[in-house]
Amino acid sequence: MPALEHDVALKLDRILLATNFKPESAAAEAFAQGLAAYCLAKVTVAYAVELSVVTRSEAAVAGLPIKEARHNSAVDMESLLERFQQAGITAHGQVLESHAPGAAIVGLANQLHADAIVIGTEARRGLRKVFAGSCAEDVIRHAMCPVFTLGPKASKVTIGPSGVKNVIFATDLRHDVIEKAHIALNFAKRNAAKIYLFHVTNETKTFEALAELQLSAEAKLRKLIPEPAFEWGCPRVDVAFGEAASRILDLGKRVDADLIVLGAQRSVTWFPHLTRGVVDQVLAEAECPVMTICTD
Repeated sequence: MPALEHDVALKLDRILLATNFKPESAAAEAFAQGLAAYCLAKVTVAYAVELSVVTRSEAAVAGLPIKEARHNSAVDMESLLERFQQAGITAHGQVLESHAPGAAIVGLANQLHADAIVIGTEARRGLRKVFAGSCAEDVIRHAMCPVFTLGPKASKVTIGPSGVKNVIFATDLRHDVIEKAHIALNFAKRNAAKIYLFHVTNETKTFEALAELQLSAEAKLRKLIPEPAFEWGCPRVDVAFGEAASRILDLGKRVDADLIVLGAQRSVTWFPHLTRGVVDQVLAEAECPVMTICTD
């Protein structure tokens, strides 16, 4: 496995914040504001009116629900933009109307050439269903840029060297791992944070075979680290055995992670050993933002 050859700064000039103006979006809004302030980025605040929801009422025949949704979103948008502007951040808003809000948000991100999307998500039908049927799931599965998702337990929203000290990059060592490691490492560098390159396997073999597997995985993780990374930080590699989500969350608590970075395959939920249940659990239980990087 080749190593990263170049140490190029991670570009974060245009941020798209997807919000529904509800409490579950508060952490995402705060994180987006901090990220924009630290990176001197411009922010587009997007709210997608889900037409399949607003047209369920009988009053939709007279157009009242959609008018009410438009009015409420305009008021909420104005209030949020004012808070961003008071913080010295250039921001503008856009209200979308679609039967597929996730697709609308991804389409807007593509149109704006967004460098990152920030979105919040809530627990649905229990914490393990945090992602089921949600707008956030569609965004993560189809976004062309990294997505920062803040789940129901995410409380760490401070960005910059004072707020991001420990970053976890959890990888299956497949699916464009070099490019994903590049993004994770550069985000850590930008925030002067320590990064942990982490691999989990649920292989059940003999002790000797597992030891060999661990050494091989550790070697592959080290090859992902470019030489300059040792000048600004102390990257660490770690390999664990067992259930992926719980091991990732355990490491997050152990090192007090400020960001967890995961890879995703476009149009496929997650890479093979990170099933939908694992993703649900990580997003539902993580106390920090989760960045997903989607590839074909």
